[in-house]
Formats: sequence, structure tokens, C-alpha cells
Amino acid sequence: MMNTKSTKCIARLLLIALFFAFENFFSQYNGAVGINTSSPNSNSVLDIVSGNKNKGILIPRLTENQRNAIVINSATDDGLTVYNTTEDCLNYWSLADNEWKSVCGQIGKSVFTIDCANTKANGTYVEGKTLNTSHYLTVTVNVTKKGNYTITGTTSNGYNFYGTGVFLSTGVQTVQVQGQGTPSVVQSDTVQLFANGVSVSCTPAVTVNVLSAAGTYSISCGSATVNGVYTKGVALGAGNTITLSVTVTALGSYSITTNTVDGISFSGSGTFTSTGNQNVTLSGTGTPTSTADKVMTITSNSADGASTCNVTVVMTIPVKKVLHIGNETVYGYSAFTGPSRSLMDSQTNFGTTASSVVKSGGYTHTSLGASPTSAALLAALNNKPDLVIIGYSYTPTALEASYIANYLNKKGVVIAFQDEASSSQNMMRAIFSDPTISANAGAGAGSVYALTNTNDPILNGPFGDVRGKNWGEDASGTINVTGLTSGFIPFSYAQPINSTTSRTGITGLRHSSLNFIWFGDGGFLSNENANGNQYTSNTIEPFVAPSSGGYFPVEKSTYGYAGNGYAAGSMQVQNSIIFANALAWAIKQAETNGINTP
Repeated sequence: MMNTKSTKCIARLLLIALFFAFENFFSQYNGAVGINTSSPNSNSVLDIVSGNKNKGILIPRLTENQRNAIVINSATDDGLTVYNTTEDCLNYWSLADNEWKSVCGQIGKSVFTIDCANTKANGTYVEGKTLNTSHYLTVTVNVTKKGNYTITGTTSNGYNFYGTGVFLSTGVQTVQVQGQGTPSVVQSDTVQLFANGVSVSCTPAVTVNVLSAAGTYSISCGSATVNGVYTKGVALGAGNTITLSVTVTALGSYSITTNTVDGISFSGSGTFTSTGNQNVTLSGTGTPTSTADKVMTITSNSADGASTCNVTVVMTIPVKKVLHIGNETVYGYSAFTGPSRSLMDSQTNFGTTASSVVKSGGYTHTSLGASPTSAALLAALNNKPDLVIIGYSYTPTALEASYIANYLNKKGVVIAFQDEASSSQNMMRAIFSDPTISANAGAGAGSVYALTNTNDPILNGPFGDVRGKNWGEDASGTINVTGLTSGFIPFSYAQPINSTTSRTGITGLRHSSLNFIWFGDGGFLSNENANGNQYTSNTIEPFVAPSSGGYFPVEKSTYGYAGNGYAAGSMQVQNSIIFANALAWAIKQAETNGINTP
């Protein structure tokens, strides 16, 4: 039988021996436990020392899913710590916020994918030229978890890209990753992308063309052509380019860029292989943020230090609301019907195609007819149409004229064609705030009036230059306005070129500060031919816009009664061209300085 006392004694001796054997590893002092130290820090419950200064401490390593599977006891687990292998960072449980926190940042490392197809290198890369702030990657990412990110792009040609930051929201985003270094040789480089240290396989690959030293060449902005349609909020595509004429005097690379204006820019690069005159294409990128035309400053890397120049990108004008007042007949008096309406709605004239004369979203049309009540007129104007077109046979009262004047003073736009004296007088007195203005009936059907040589957008616009040419009176009598002293730009006077009867006054004008155009003929837009072809009469229907040309406005080639040395039909009139130019001006005013302009 074993001796119990002997056994206990042996056990005590073994424990004492173990204690002395491990006393260099474990110690306890003042309530603190030390490992590899005989004097643990009194402010800690555990003080671990690496004896050879070559080891660390490992705490439980869990994936994020494993960490999330822990059933938290709120009363006891505040400060529970693990190493998150998914995030590659220490995490601890916060009782105050009731969530896992990351010591790498309050929201930890992000999770995202890179959209290689929408990732590209910006700037021009030249052999031996150090990268600067214009050299960067535009990287499109889809963030599925907020947090810190690091994106790198490496090449084997002496330069790389690096960017870091924080994604504060999920979803598709675009970031810039700055370039650094100096390209060593002329070649096409593939950029290897890394997302948070993980290699990204890109198809198609992100590439950079490194060019040779710059050639010597001059650029000609005067002959530049802006191609494509530009619409607010619509990203530029392959058709949005600038074709630029250059003259090359020494071979080498070229890099031609523009500044960024309202979200868009253009650039082109390559190598000249021959001298002489040639064209370079600059490709557009970005999304326009406004409808204002954009003046792009073009800069080149020509070895002779060529100066900059400017090219204007014309933006598409959004859809405009048009209020028509006048007879709704085939003649098109108010432009609600007839060839004048067809001219307005033609994509040839006002459209979103590359060949449209004026880039415009078009119009929505509303008509009040020829005899609206004062209440109906007021209600329609209070609805803030962008543009009002007035034609035969609307005759506004003094009250209605005051409504129109008030609309103009609120930056509305009015194009008015009138041939009744008292209502024309009402309009002029209200708009010019002058009770002394008079309006009187003048010459009759077939009268032809000379246009001034004023360089005004109505007389010299996108549809033609009619300065010094003529417009023609329709079937009724022209209105002559007298008493105007200032505040207007005259387009035509009261004296017909085909009459010897002396007449005075103004028959066509534009207000100097209000958006108002007026001609003293209610039938200015008249043409009963639905196809817009020239009507056979020499004394009526002076408007021409043939459907065969997309209702593009042209002069009426035979017009006017005989008189003052002119044979019948020997004159040409430009009514349709004037109207089209007026529309182009009107919708531009409505967009930039109109009643609905923000």
C-alpha cells in the first residue's frame, strides 16, 4: 500500500522544482502577472516581454464571418478583441456603439471592385519627362463596404500610380490615382492594378502610351471643327471630338489638350510621321454640367512653345415652351400651324443631330388662338412660357399689352408680328413705357423693306446674313411706328424700296434690353403651301421654307409690286431667314436670360 504522506511530499517537491525552473518566465508582483520579466508593470494585469526582442503575441484570428458569429454578451464583452483576417486588422467590440470597431479606422478597410472598362490613364506620357499632377488614373469602382482604400498601379517603365483615401458611401464612384516617376522608354505600358493590395486582372487592360520627345508644330484654332452633340447631363461619347488643323515642321510626338470646362475636356496625342499640313483629332470626355456654351482653351506640347487658342463648344438648348397667339390656319401666322411651324419642328433647323443648325431639344407648343380673353392671356403668361409668338390677327387691348409688357419685364421672350395700328400702338406704349408713341398704317401688300446693315443676331445669325437685304409685306398694310427715341435697334424703316410715296417711322426692331422682336406685318410668316415651297403671288405670302430641304429657310426669289424703278416680282425677301434667326436668338435668351432661367 502506497504511503500517502510520501506521495504528497513528492508532489510538493515537484511543484517547487517547476516554480524554480520557470521563474525566469513567469512572475507576479503587486497583482500583475509577467511573462519573461521578474518585475511586471504594476499598472497592467499582464506584462509580456520578448526575451530576444524577436517575437510578438498572437490573439485569436477569425474571418469577418466568424467574428460576426460570436454571440455577444453586452454585460461582459465590452472590449473583446480579435484579429479580423478578412479586413487584415485588429477589431474590438464596443458596448457604447453596439458594434465591432477597427483599429485601422472607425469604419475599417473598404471592400470594392474596379471597373476596368471605365478606368483610364490621363495626361500625356513622354520619354524622360517626369510625371506631374496632370498624370493620373481615373478609376471607377463599385464600393460594397465603406472604409479605407488603397489603389496602386504599377508599370515596368519607371513610373507608377498610388492613391489612398476613405469611401464614405457605397455604390459606384470615381477616384483619381496620382502618377509618379519618369517614363524610361517609348512603348505601350500595361498598368497592373491593385485594390487594397490584391492584384486586379483587367480585361481590357489599362494601358499607357509613352511618346517620344515633342515635335515642332503649330495649331490653327480658326479652322477647328467641333463634332457631335453636347447636352447637359449626357456623357460625351466617341462622336464628341474636335478636328484641329496643324502644320508640322519637325517630327516627334504631339500632345494637345484642353482645360476642363463645366465637366468636359478634350485631348489627343500621338507621333507625327511626316511634316506639313494635317489634321489631329481631340477626343472628348466627361459630362456637361450646364447648358452654357463652353470656351475650351487648347494647349499643345510643341517644341517651339506654341501659344494657346480657343474653340467654342455649342451646347444643346433644352426643350422650350412656346405660347402662340394668332390664327391657327394653314398660313402659319402664329407659327402654331403651317410651314412656319414645320420650320420650328424640323431637326434640320432645331434638333439634336450632328447636322442640326441650332442644337436644340425642340419645343412644346400651346395656342391661345387669335382672340383670347384678357383673363386667358394673363393665366397663360403667368404659366411662364419661355417664348411667345404673336401673329395675325391678334389685337391686344391696352390692358393685355400691359400683361405682355409685364411678362417681358420678368425676362420673358416675345416675337411679335402685327399689322393693326391701335393694338400695335398699345404694345409699343406699354413695352417702352412711353404714351407718346404712335402707330399708323403704311404701305400695302407686296411692299418691300430694306433691312439695315446692323450686325445683329436677328439679321446675321445661324440661318444666314440678311443685312442690307429685304423683307416683304403680306396681304395687308404695314404698320409704321413713330415717336421711338431710344431703347431699340432698328431693323427696317417705313419707306418701301418699291414706292415713291414718302413714309416715316420704324417697321422692324429689337428692344435693346428686353427680349422683344417686332415687325409691322401680321402675315410676316404667311405661306399656304404645306410643303413650304414658294407661293406664286408677288404680293402675298412672303415666307419660304421648302420641305425638300428639311424646311430650311430660304429667300422668296420673286416678290414685290412694281414701282420706284423695280419691276413686279423682281425683288427678293428674307422673311423666313429672319424668323429662323429670331428663333435661334430667342431660345438662347430664354435659356440664359429668360423668365425660367435659374
